[in-house]
Amino acid sequence: MTCLLKMRAMRDQMSVNERKLADFILENTQLLRDYSSSQLADAVGVSQSSVVKFSQKLGYRGYPSLKLAVYESYAGAGMEKDEEQPRHFTQSDSPLSILGQKKLEVLENTVSINESEQLAEAIKAIRNARCIQISACPGSVSVARYLTHQLLELGCWAVFDEGGQLQHRIADSLRDEDLLCILCDFGGEESLVDVANRAREHGVKVLSLTRYNYNAASIHSDIRLYVVPSEDDEALQRLLFRSAQLHVIEGLVSGLLESTT
Repeated sequence: MTCLLKMRAMRDQMSVNERKLADFILENTQLLRDYSSSQLADAVGVSQSSVVKFSQKLGYRGYPSLKLAVYESYAGAGMEKDEEQPRHFTQSDSPLSILGQKKLEVLENTVSINESEQLAEAIKAIRNARCIQISACPGSVSVARYLTHQLLELGCWAVFDEGGQLQHRIADSLRDEDLLCILCDFGGEESLVDVANRAREHGVKVLSLTRYNYNAASIHSDIRLYVVPSEDDEALQRLLFRSAQLHVIEGLVSGLLESTT
C-alpha cells in the first residue's frame, strides 16, 4: 500500500494538525522532497514535533522515511500513468459507466491497501476453523448474510444472527479452534468490541473487515482486512463500500476454492 493512499484513507480520523499536514502533502507531493521537517512545519503552520508524530502515526520512523516513501509513491504513480492504457467504459456518460468507474477506483484502492500476508492468513483461518461466527454492524448485515451463505456453500460451519444478545451468547460458546469474523462499514464497531473480547477470552482468533482507519474492531482483531471508502456523498459512498466489501469476501472465497482443488 502506498503512503499517499494511506493518507487519504486515514484523513477523516486525523486531528486538525494531522489533516493540515496530509492535505499539504497530497496537494504538493512533487515538492515534498525539497522540504525539511522544519520547512514543512512552517509551511503548514504546525510545530516540528507534529511533523515527526504525523510520520510515526503513518508507520514511519521519522520524517525522512516518510519523505522517501512519498517520493517513491509519486514517482511510481507517474510511471504507471505513462505505461497504462486508458481504461474506461464504452459509454462514458451512462449512469452505469459512471458508477463502474467509481467502483473500479474503490476496488483498486482496496486491493492496494490489503497486504497479501493478511489475506493468506484470513483464508487459512477460515479453512482451519471448526465454527465461524459472523458478527456485523447494522450497515453490513447484507454483506454478513452473503458471507455466511458462501461459507455454508463451501461446507463450513458458519453462524450469523443480527441480535446482539444472541451474538454474545454464541461468542461465549466458541472455543480456541473457532473463528470470529467482524464486518463493519461506517461506524458501530464499538458494539462489536465486547463480542470480540468475549471470544478472545476463549482463545478465539478474530478476523475483521472494516473501513481503513484506527477503529475499535480492527484494534481488537488478530487479522485485519480493510476497505478504502470513496469520497462521494454518503449514499453513494455506502453503495461503493459494500461493493468493495463483497470484492474482498469473494477474494477470500476464491482462495478457499483454490485450496480445496
